[in-house]
Amino acid sequence: SSGINAEYGEEIFFYYSHRILHHPKLYARFHKKHHEWTAPIGITSVYCTPLEMVASNLFPAALGPLLMRSHLFVSWIWFGLVLFSTTLAHGGYHVPFLFSPEAHDYHHKVFNCLYGTLGILDKLHKTDRPFAGSVNEKRHFVSFSLTPVKQTFPDPMKPERSKAE
Repeated sequence: SSGINAEYGEEIFFYYSHRILHHPKLYARFHKKHHEWTAPIGITSVYCTPLEMVASNLFPAALGPLLMRSHLFVSWIWFGLVLFSTTLAHGGYHVPFLFSPEAHDYHHKVFNCLYGTLGILDKLHKTDRPFAGSVNEKRHFVSFSLTPVKQTFPDPMKPERSKAE
């Protein structure tokens, strides 16, 4: 129960703090640093300004265990899972048997959608619409195969340009 409440709490507070950081008046000063990586790698999950680190990374993750008055050991496990999860989401690899990084990769590619961790509030606020129907959405699942997901769902072919262009 503590884990479920912590996960929902993180979804709520991360979604809104992250979406606020994308506001035009705040983005350049507080969040653009994180988005310098349009094809993120694991370490970029914590590559951000101090304000973003506290308001959008630490606070949402800590709120659930604090409100639930979780045991310190349970909190350590939770923070370990959060760090693993965000590193994987920024890793760019669709690792078999683990959740997909496709939604967050797409967020870093286009910037204006998919602000949450679970996708619940993205669905509610319709900030998942640009993602819908994309090849990234087709790849967004837990794979139980060793066949690379990008091989199963390749990027669309770009039309070749003629030499006369």
